[in-house]
Amino acid sequence: MDQLVSKIGGLVSKQAISKYESGQMMPSDDVLCALCVALGVEPDYFYRPFTFDLNEFQVSFRKKSDTSAKDVKALKVQIQDEVERYLEVEEILGKDKGPAPRMEGEPLSRPDQMRALANRLREDWDLGFDAIGNVQDVLEAHGVKVICTDAPKGFDGVSGIVNGKDYIVVLNKRQEHVERRRFTALHELGHLLFDKRFSPSLTLREKEKLCDAFASEMLLPSRVLKNIFTPGERISTSEVRQLQMVYGISFDAIMHSLHDNGIINDSKYKSYCILKRKNDSWKKFVEDSFFQEAFSKKFETMVYAAAAKDLISTSKAANLLHSSVTTVRKHLNVI
Repeated sequence: MDQLVSKIGGLVSKQAISKYESGQMMPSDDVLCALCVALGVEPDYFYRPFTFDLNEFQVSFRKKSDTSAKDVKALKVQIQDEVERYLEVEEILGKDKGPAPRMEGEPLSRPDQMRALANRLREDWDLGFDAIGNVQDVLEAHGVKVICTDAPKGFDGVSGIVNGKDYIVVLNKRQEHVERRRFTALHELGHLLFDKRFSPSLTLREKEKLCDAFASEMLLPSRVLKNIFTPGERISTSEVRQLQMVYGISFDAIMHSLHDNGIINDSKYKSYCILKRKNDSWKKFVEDSFFQEAFSKKFETMVYAAAAKDLISTSKAANLLHSSVTTVRKHLNVI
């Protein structure tokens, strides 16, 4: 608050800022403009019709990440901003598809239950046993809103249900390993659909493993592996790599699935993990990304559609896209 007071040239006191935050007082037009300049936002930011409790998103980073608490807090605010912009445009266009229905049933505590649910969802969504070409597009088509944000290293993704009805998955735009990004999206889908069904006796780590099993099965069904391989047979790295390239799932995840399905035994899987840990060149080989998948541009498309239909002004479109009016006008081609 002291820093903000300083950035607006002492226009108001620290106590006034506190009252703005708590809703006890509204800033004047002059103060609001000064706050916008200091915070790098447009006035529209303060008048959005959509808000949600940021605590609904449990943002976390991978172990060994050097991200500070300040970075985490900043990312949460960034996520909130992007989710609110997305929901606002959907409301303007009247394209709220509604959430993917949660699957009701027995308590979940085992990976085989999650694999069965993944295959049931594949059937419900008419995916068959084929590879999923674009995970983001599939999720969007079934009521899950996918938002890609520019986040620090160590953050893969997060999910939450906003205002009790909007199913949101947030992915890190900086994640260059496409297979990992696809896996993360489906892992978060597992949380959205099944968190309420997880057995209360499970630890957080056990719940994460269940969502991993769900994501793995969604990307590469066990049936496909069992049709290709026979338990106990020798498997070449070329065969695993080919599956990675076709199904968009990492080498590591394929090996884990081969082990879970009894196609390779404990000894072989353990040897694979030890080799990866001790041999840097082998680790690089198995961690390389080979799948091609473009980021979804649904949000950008929705904004331009709203502008083309004169539902929003060009300046509003620029504000939503964090772009300039000149850029929006350049790309706003109306037929």
